[in-house]
Amino acid sequence: MSNAKHLLPNVPKYFKTNLHTHSTITDGKYSPEELKALYKEKGYQVLCVSDHNVVVDHSALNDEEFLMLTGGEFGISEPGQDAFYKKSYHLNILAKKPDNLWQPFLPKKPRESALPYLALVETPDMARRYDPESINEIIALCNEHGYLVTYNHPAWSLQNYTDYAPLKGLWAMEICNYNCLYAGRDTYSSLPYRDMLALGNRIFPVGADDMHTIRTHAGAWIMVGAEKLTYDSVIQALEKGDFYASTGPEIHSLTVEGTTLKVTCSDARSIALESDCRFAKQLYPVHTHGLMREATFDLTKWMESSQERGLTEEAYIRLTVYGPYGHRAYTRAYYLSELL
Repeated sequence: MSNAKHLLPNVPKYFKTNLHTHSTITDGKYSPEELKALYKEKGYQVLCVSDHNVVVDHSALNDEEFLMLTGGEFGISEPGQDAFYKKSYHLNILAKKPDNLWQPFLPKKPRESALPYLALVETPDMARRYDPESINEIIALCNEHGYLVTYNHPAWSLQNYTDYAPLKGLWAMEICNYNCLYAGRDTYSSLPYRDMLALGNRIFPVGADDMHTIRTHAGAWIMVGAEKLTYDSVIQALEKGDFYASTGPEIHSLTVEGTTLKVTCSDARSIALESDCRFAKQLYPVHTHGLMREATFDLTKWMESSQERGLTEEAYIRLTVYGPYGHRAYTRAYYLSELL
């Protein structure tokens, strides 16, 4: 009998999920009802319509096969800059309860289509300062009011290490934003994610569409290993990091037994392991032009070294699966304390 521990949850079904989408309530082309139909056609089961500067409860659209999550996207930009050069912080907030309509602040110039929803909420008089201290205050307030906070598209936002390194209290960050990728920005944000982990932030990688039009529909997502398709079950899985991000490849299982890590997946041209240190390995198929569907990594040296140094809470490993057409799938960071 195998004593393998499942790092990704061993549940009957994973739910295809997009947490970043815009509707006609703000600057999207499609209504929430149309978005539900479009995503359902592509095999999704969970969607958050995260319109700009407004949080809306779309749970009236839920059915047995599809779940709408409550959330919004909020941005603060540098003052006095040309739009092409202006840095900005963009945060998605995801409500842990569907009827939570608190939001950090009202938009300065609300869209007329959003006004009926903005009238439903009480909003604090928050300062809109472009600096990490102000952003951290907003993140802390969002956490306090029952939201999971995601840091969005750092490449599109023209941000670098000095902008995101001070951030605290984030739940996740976008490791791929398909709208930005389609527009020409390289938003496979592996380096910022690695930086955030190195700074001690236990945050999760998210793939998302940031859809405004059909051109950026169903290009990046997360697969959530929830027990069932209910709001509470999906949120619990998200909070624990029981999901992986993808632009194509599927990860079927991820297990550790002793010092052996094994991953099974859809067709891949390579599978890479990365850690908190220089311990890393990228495996390729035996045949030069072939594909692979599983890989096994020996973690012995990394485990022994990390334990000797007392780093069981800091040392981590994570995987990237590279698909045959350049698409990728990402696991979160798994810490040594979880593997032992």
